[in-house]
Amino acid sequence: MCGWQNQCEEIDVIGEGGVIPRRNYSLIAMETLILNCDFSNVNDETTNEFRSERKRYKEQLSSLDYVGILSIVNAFQTKVCVSGFPGARSPGSEYADLILTTILQTIRWKVDENIFSSNKVEERLLALYIELLKSGPGSGHCELLQLITKHVEFQDLYGDSLQNVIGGFKEISYVEGGNDSIYIDTVKRVYPDQLSTLVIRSDKEDRLRSPEVHHALMDLFVFYLVQLPHVPDTLQTVLIRAQDKIYQAYHMQPFFGIQDAGFYRSQLLRVVDFIKDPKFPQNRQICETTYRKLPNILQIKDGKMIAEVYADICQLLKEISLKRLTGENTDLLKKLDCFYKEIPIECFKNPHIFETWAATSQEILEKSPHEKITGNELAYTTDIFTDNLKPNANLGKIWLSVIGGFCGLVHEKLMRAAERTLSTNQWKSCWKWKENISLAKAMIKALTNADYSSVENAEDYSSNAESFLEKLLDQLILVKVFKDVEVEVAELAMVTMEAFGKGVAVDRLCRTASEKMSLMNSKHLIKGYLERFLCLLKNEDFDWDGGWITTAGVDFFNNLIKSSGGDEVRDLEMDEAFIQVFLFCLSEDREYISLQRQHLNIFGLVAVAGLPQYTNLHTGKTTIGRLKPLFPHIQRLMDDDDEMIKTVMRTVTRILGEEVTQLMDTQGMENLISLYIKERDLATLDAISSAYEGHSEALASHFLPLIKACIQKTQTNETVMQTMFLKKVAEKQPELFTKEALELIFKHHFMEKNANPQVLMVLDVVSKSHAENLEPFVESHLMKTDLMMELMAHYQFNILIRIAAKCNDKQSLVYSYLMKRLKESNIEQVLIASIQGLREMHSVFGTDIFSEKDKMYIERIKEKGASKTVTDLVENLLNELEGRSIAKVSKDVEEHSGQIEKLEIGVAGTKVMLKKVHQDVKEQGKEIEGVKLGLGEVNIRVDEVEMDVADTKERVEEVDKKTMSNAPTWSRDVTKLLNPESEHDWRLLASRLGYSPDDIRGWATQSDPCMALLSEWYATHKTFEASRGVLTILQEMNRLDAAIIVENAMKAAEGVVTDEPVDYPEPPEIFLSYQWGHQNEVKLICRHLEMAGYKCWMDIGQMGGGDKLFEKIDSGIRAAKIVISCVTEKYAKSPNCNREVNLSVNLGKPMIPLLMEKMAWPPAGSMGPIFSEYLFIRFFQRPREETNDDRIWPAAKFTELLMQMNCLKIMPDEENIAPMYKNWWIPVVEEIVIPKRNEKKGENKADSSGHQNTESQVVSPDVFISYQWGKQKEIIALFQRLTSLGFTCWLDIRQMGGGDSLYDKIDRGVRGCKVMLSSVTTKYALSANCRREVSLADALKKPIIPLLMEKIDWPPTGPMSMVLTQLLYVNFSKDESIQLSWEGKYFDELLSKIKQHVPTAKIEEIPTNSRKQEKNTKDEKSVTNRNDQKQKKQETEKPSYPEQEQPRVNESSTKNSANTVQNEDQQSQVDKKKSSTCSIL
Repeated sequence: MCGWQNQCEEIDVIGEGGVIPRRNYSLIAMETLILNCDFSNVNDETTNEFRSERKRYKEQLSSLDYVGILSIVNAFQTKVCVSGFPGARSPGSEYADLILTTILQTIRWKVDENIFSSNKVEERLLALYIELLKSGPGSGHCELLQLITKHVEFQDLYGDSLQNVIGGFKEISYVEGGNDSIYIDTVKRVYPDQLSTLVIRSDKEDRLRSPEVHHALMDLFVFYLVQLPHVPDTLQTVLIRAQDKIYQAYHMQPFFGIQDAGFYRSQLLRVVDFIKDPKFPQNRQICETTYRKLPNILQIKDGKMIAEVYADICQLLKEISLKRLTGENTDLLKKLDCFYKEIPIECFKNPHIFETWAATSQEILEKSPHEKITGNELAYTTDIFTDNLKPNANLGKIWLSVIGGFCGLVHEKLMRAAERTLSTNQWKSCWKWKENISLAKAMIKALTNADYSSVENAEDYSSNAESFLEKLLDQLILVKVFKDVEVEVAELAMVTMEAFGKGVAVDRLCRTASEKMSLMNSKHLIKGYLERFLCLLKNEDFDWDGGWITTAGVDFFNNLIKSSGGDEVRDLEMDEAFIQVFLFCLSEDREYISLQRQHLNIFGLVAVAGLPQYTNLHTGKTTIGRLKPLFPHIQRLMDDDDEMIKTVMRTVTRILGEEVTQLMDTQGMENLISLYIKERDLATLDAISSAYEGHSEALASHFLPLIKACIQKTQTNETVMQTMFLKKVAEKQPELFTKEALELIFKHHFMEKNANPQVLMVLDVVSKSHAENLEPFVESHLMKTDLMMELMAHYQFNILIRIAAKCNDKQSLVYSYLMKRLKESNIEQVLIASIQGLREMHSVFGTDIFSEKDKMYIERIKEKGASKTVTDLVENLLNELEGRSIAKVSKDVEEHSGQIEKLEIGVAGTKVMLKKVHQDVKEQGKEIEGVKLGLGEVNIRVDEVEMDVADTKERVEEVDKKTMSNAPTWSRDVTKLLNPESEHDWRLLASRLGYSPDDIRGWATQSDPCMALLSEWYATHKTFEASRGVLTILQEMNRLDAAIIVENAMKAAEGVVTDEPVDYPEPPEIFLSYQWGHQNEVKLICRHLEMAGYKCWMDIGQMGGGDKLFEKIDSGIRAAKIVISCVTEKYAKSPNCNREVNLSVNLGKPMIPLLMEKMAWPPAGSMGPIFSEYLFIRFFQRPREETNDDRIWPAAKFTELLMQMNCLKIMPDEENIAPMYKNWWIPVVEEIVIPKRNEKKGENKADSSGHQNTESQVVSPDVFISYQWGKQKEIIALFQRLTSLGFTCWLDIRQMGGGDSLYDKIDRGVRGCKVMLSSVTTKYALSANCRREVSLADALKKPIIPLLMEKIDWPPTGPMSMVLTQLLYVNFSKDESIQLSWEGKYFDELLSKIKQHVPTAKIEEIPTNSRKQEKNTKDEKSVTNRNDQKQKKQETEKPSYPEQEQPRVNESSTKNSANTVQNEDQQSQVDKKKSSTCSIL
């Protein structure tokens, strides 16, 4: 015992009433014991002594009143709620436990005995509990807390009590030294449990969700999070465990259900301050806890609540995003999606929320450390806002600012989100680019200034950024504002190209920027970009073979060239920069082939693609001389080993034309001539011709070798081009045309019929000065009339006359030839040329050369009535031959008078002058003719040059075609159709074949993208499978122009190897017509037909190697007895299938259409008029029509097909019938059961149960029902009612099957009926085909009973009124319900009218509604039962699809266009035929 307890035993205690007996001094002893006890110095002995006296203490405590007990509790609280209180498992702690246990047990006994009020006791003990909490709690305190809750069952806490207790829990602090592990273990175990026991009480869900408790606990939940940095590490685990208790109590959704926005905002601000701490996160445990608990705080789902606190949430998200987290701590950013992925979708439709998010996003993008996770969350949110936000112009501007921020953050998902938002159709109208062009500039600048070295996945980023830039620039180009951003685009192209050189794979972005760039309005910048581009070219470490950078570089340079044009005055420094780039690329030591790409490298492509374009900008201008440094390289490369480079360089010389003279010297001309002698290239010859005027002296020593090279023509029309060049040489250097040279020309060029006219013009020029060199070729060539055109006779005769003038021995020969041509030719041009030639012969050689016989012939020409031109020329020739000239007249006058002599002299002089003038005019006329012909030659030459230039350009573009292609030969034809840009071009084909957008972009850079696509496709697939795939997709794309090429090629290839064709002793009776897209289905039909005993013709079975496609098909159709058309939409559009159908119709072959898929009937196109007369058989299955084998058709439909062939007398071979179809020819007739008619006496009623032979007899129905599709449901009910009464009725849907001719069956139905029921409606009266039925019945004098089915004027308007006006109708329009039941007085009236025309002897007595008999005979009951069973069976067999109205056939194009097949079973199929007519004639 303590010291004060020993003293108590030695003296009595003095109280107010005197000395207290020893039995009462425990009261004072207990309180004094507590007050004087130092728990930190208690030992085990003290504890044991108290334990031994404990019973006495309990007895004495039980006698105390409430005040006394309260005094002891106060004393206990004073001593234990202090710092330094002993920890758990210490003697002092155990001693305190014993004292408190004694007190609590006493209090509990007094409460149980109703001595004390439980409320007052709980209140005091709760105060003790709170003070213990505020004392640390230490581990000893925790033991006492457990004692209190163990002995006292507190009521649920509310109000001040709740707040005080929670305040106590918030006072937690580290208060204990010594054994730290015992302290931590005890506090970690007891503290959270006490929170759960006293405050949370998770078993009371309603209390937890009450606003007061919910707010208090959420406040504590956030407290535990934000308090973590302010407690020692040892206590952080305790707080986390306590927080978890709250988390678990609310089923992992603690903040769910919070409705008070002010409270929630206050908690968010606490978290914001917690995260804003510069030291956050102080350690890994704090970061992990924040990572786990942050989603719980943000887990609110009430849209209204979110709208109120969204700004505060964004503030929290921003603070987290702006933290520069490292290592594993960056995981905290991943939890930002917890809010957006849980938020209701309607919140993303709120423009105020969007504006708040946009402002926060921009701040994050400007200030954040650019973490990838942040970008992911922003991209995710962007997509949701894009899809849900209603567009308007104000929000559009905000969007553009946000997207601009995205461009500055090198993040692949952000770029994808930006591209998606930018290209979303619903937002495009909000961009207002003319107003917001500054934002577009900002986007491009952001892309330019982005730190590409920080990107993790450069290829993905580059691809997404490329797509974004492409969409952006396309929109700017469309609205005509691209010029405002052209500088920014050019800079982006250059910067990304330079970044690629540093190892960043942004080649795709660079490619798009380079492709779109232009500096048309900023030409002053071109020189700087050329210098930067040249630096990259000179960088030996730059990987031009990587990715798309070569394409980007070529596009960049070409666009610089294009941008430099358009001005009259070109900048000299800019052109010098261009020349420097070209000179570097064209230098002699340069390699032009990339071994990696097996194609031209960047240097070759710059030269090939850029030089022709750059040359064009200078031709015809004063700046042409600036190209002079380039021409030696151009000339050298004209003989390069690479075909493409060689071709382009020769094209450049042709582009230069005659201006090439200014760029080269005589040596250059000699080089060109040597090159042509070696290569014989047309472009080189053209260059020689262009440069000839300035360097003709170089030709003299090379003329003969050049002529020898010319005779070895290698290209089309080369001879013509050669002769045009030779004419130019003849005009300037005729002496070069020696006999040796002329011999070569005559031997080759002269003999070429197309070149002969040009050669004559060359020889005409040569003959003017060197006619003697032509003398050896007079008879051998120049007089060969069959070689020359009649129009060229003038040139021919002039050459011959000049030769005769130089060579006297040729005078007679030439004269005879001219006379011969004059006598033999009937062509006016030849006659004129011959007469002019003879006049020239007369002027040169005189009259003696003309014989009298020839003169007489010339006279007769005048008398033959030739044209006036010929007659005048003959008159002049004769006058000259007869000497009737001004000279003779002058001489006669001289003899008479001297004055006349003088006059004659003057006249003679005048005559001489006139003769000279005449001669000059004649010569000028010849020259004019020559000029005209020369001009024509020039035009021809220009056209040919243009064709050659176009051909050369095409060769330049088809670089990739130089390599081998895996695609078939027909691919060339397909690529010509699919390469031009359209909605369904090669890109759609590539997408359908499963290729990615990257693949498609790759092929798009090639000159023939479709060929590249097909080559790749065939390289990775088997040829037949690849062809079938391409054919199917082309048909799905509706590109039938290309599909027919593939289909014909495949069909032609079928014959290369025979698939063991069946050797038929006779041609098959059935021809199967189909489209290749359904070949497998048709093979299945063919197999089943063969199992049924029929032989079928299919192109894949009857065609062998070498067979001609159309010839075999023609033979198959002609030999067949029936044609089965397997109709699909592709079948109707196939040209080959159309040919087969047309041939079948022209040959009168019966046809049965099989509808292989749902489609309009009749099919649109040229087959429509043909198939409109036929009913199809539906050969595809509906639900519940499936079979257990491989058949794709309903079993009943195949039987229908066999029955139709049987009706057409196509009989099977019974020996070849498989067991499956042994009894197919026994028809399974769909019966319509009607009551038996009155039988004659003595007739054996058992006959009716005999074989079906008697039922198969064709008997025309008595009643023909004519109707329009709008009343089909009612008419079917009428049909069933009349048949149940014994009438036989004709209804189109009951009498017609697949392959039946609609007109034929309806015609026989009308002709065979006894009476026609005409169901009159407004549409019926307007139907042309219904009118034909009524007209046919009227013409055949058939009784017509009109049924008025709706309220209309009578007679109905239209052509039917003339027939119907004289008839009385039965009015069923007053009560339309009768039209389904067909009962009542109006139906009785109808029956009476029918019986007037249908003999009563043929039907049994029909009771009316007013005289119904209640008694039915046994036979009638059986009939009724059979009807019910049959009807049920039919209803079971019918598919449960709703009936749909179908447009009528042959009515109007509008209705036909709306026709779609919905119910093609045998009944509804005919409904379609009736859809616009009651029946068709």
